[in-house]
Amino acid sequence: MKSTAPKLPGKFCRVLSFIPWINWLSVLYIGIVNTNALHIICGIVYAVVTFAVPSTAPFLWIVGIVQYIFAYRSIRKRMASAGVSSASPQEKANIHSPSPTAPGFSDMVLQGEPEKKQAVPARPQYSASTVRVSIHDPHEKFFADMKRFAQKDGKEVPFVPFMSYWPTYDSMNKSQQAWYFYWRSQVRQRNYIDTDLSYIFVLIYELLSGTGWESPRDGYEKLKRVWNAYRERFPALDRYLGDWIFDFARQYELTDFSLSEQENPHASPSAKTDLMIARHASEVPLKLSFSLIDALCDYSIVSSKFYKDGNQELMREAIPRVVALADAALQKKTGKGILDTYGPTRAKKQEYYAFASAVCPQANQKIAFTVKGYSAYPKLRAYINELVRYGENSLRNLCGCRGRLRGITLDPETSKLIDSFLTKEYGNRQRTDLSEEKPTKVVLNFENINTLREESDAVREALSVEEPESKAEKALLTDVKEVTSIYLALSPETRGLLDLLQKSAWEAPSQPGDEALIQEINRQSERYLGRALLVVENADIIAEDDYRDELAYIYENPPAIPAEEARTKCFDASLLPEEFRDFMEALSPEQEKALFAVTASVDSQPELEKIAEEALTMPQILLDDINAAAMQYLGDILIDTAEESPHILDEYAPALKKSIA
Repeated sequence: MKSTAPKLPGKFCRVLSFIPWINWLSVLYIGIVNTNALHIICGIVYAVVTFAVPSTAPFLWIVGIVQYIFAYRSIRKRMASAGVSSASPQEKANIHSPSPTAPGFSDMVLQGEPEKKQAVPARPQYSASTVRVSIHDPHEKFFADMKRFAQKDGKEVPFVPFMSYWPTYDSMNKSQQAWYFYWRSQVRQRNYIDTDLSYIFVLIYELLSGTGWESPRDGYEKLKRVWNAYRERFPALDRYLGDWIFDFARQYELTDFSLSEQENPHASPSAKTDLMIARHASEVPLKLSFSLIDALCDYSIVSSKFYKDGNQELMREAIPRVVALADAALQKKTGKGILDTYGPTRAKKQEYYAFASAVCPQANQKIAFTVKGYSAYPKLRAYINELVRYGENSLRNLCGCRGRLRGITLDPETSKLIDSFLTKEYGNRQRTDLSEEKPTKVVLNFENINTLREESDAVREALSVEEPESKAEKALLTDVKEVTSIYLALSPETRGLLDLLQKSAWEAPSQPGDEALIQEINRQSERYLGRALLVVENADIIAEDDYRDELAYIYENPPAIPAEEARTKCFDASLLPEEFRDFMEALSPEQEKALFAVTASVDSQPELEKIAEEALTMPQILLDDINAAAMQYLGDILIDTAEESPHILDEYAPALKKSIA
């Protein structure tokens, strides 16, 4: 049976419709392929009259154009209502799926049997009735302009600020373009002058797309140099470039130049992290980098007060050695190291999206491989967590730092081994550092000593009241803002547990029902501090030493607690599916507002820019953080950012819209 589905003619027929004398053919053709008698009859009539009465040809030419446009739009409307896409099958296949022939990418299989548990959910497929089709790639012109401007040099011009959600050449005005090409020419000469973040992203997109380098190795090195030059001024680069450079190295098979994990301070539990850990699986002893250890640890090392208080270099050197020491001890005792003893036994199929959120031709391609799921394995994470926390406590003791991390249950044999090793390696270093501080030789003028004593006493008296207090407050209350945010975010019942701890010098026996309250407090603490605020030790609930000063300050200076009705939520959790509730709890207020803007608005970009500006971040970072949380709790991304206007994926949109408070 012949199909009656509406069909659109190709580009040739559309061009034909504008040619005088013969444009009646386009009307006739569109009538034939869609079995429309009116268009067929009109096409024949136009042809006969055109050649029978030539003077009418100009008039019939215009009439033919109008009828063809009317017919074309009518058919498109019918196709849309019937759920039929106007794109070709190849175009539809490319909308949400990566090209199978993308250069440099292939499935990778590591040793091990496929794991039957904790399978990564497949990315949802979209039906024809819900696919949003764009005839032109929104970034196609940007990629063409890259080639056109590849060799363009810029003359020195004044700096012009520039901030854009998806920065391209077209999003710059003439003055901004002039600055960009001048700045880019300076960067190519390794002169990394100050500029705005959006300019840097345009340059990064060029390098990822193959513009501005002679060989992949050259491109890899240029990406690293740009990152290292600007990462201190723009920490947001760390959230993207570690992954993008990793993808770049894999795409071009730069095995000898692949990104060192040490350079990426924001590694997290993910398929990529599992790949990097798998590289070390055969090492004896295990030599994990600091960033991979931080990714394996529930306790955020980089959020530690001890780490931030000038001990970054010490921790980055000592903690990997602690893990290697524990691995060597396990190897000697059992014949198996940490990964084999505490890690998963079977590999599983995993996947990730390469160049996620980048603007380059190979962006968002799905990469599949088989590897053990180390980074999310609870038993391994728990053991690494204990090693790291105990190692930090030992270093705190050696450095004379007050306070310690609570709730550690590492076995005595390993604890003793770590203490002995760190004392030997870093205790001597501390003493050496002190011995190198030779006293300065001072020659006193005894004739002026009385005058000096009087002046010194006067200065000491003037400073003795304020300076020690201000220094102490600065040292003790470094996280008072974050702890206050935690306190205000708690329910009255949960806040009552903190009230009890405050009255008990921050330690109190655990009672039935306290577990849920502890989880609520620590969930907020993970959001604002990157670590737990409360621990359970020997059946006692204990507030971590590092934050007792901030907690005491809050109780001495109680913040105004907003009324329940004033604490508005963008979404009603009671109307959400159960699997969404933990995800919503994990979002920060700014992320929840951004999710609401994308859910409720057709054009969310202005609102996203406003939210991002208030949060001192970028809209792209907000959306990527939401998707990262969605991957963790839902097993899939939630927001499609591939187009200029981000939108909620179709399978999740109804539930979110229904729950709008």
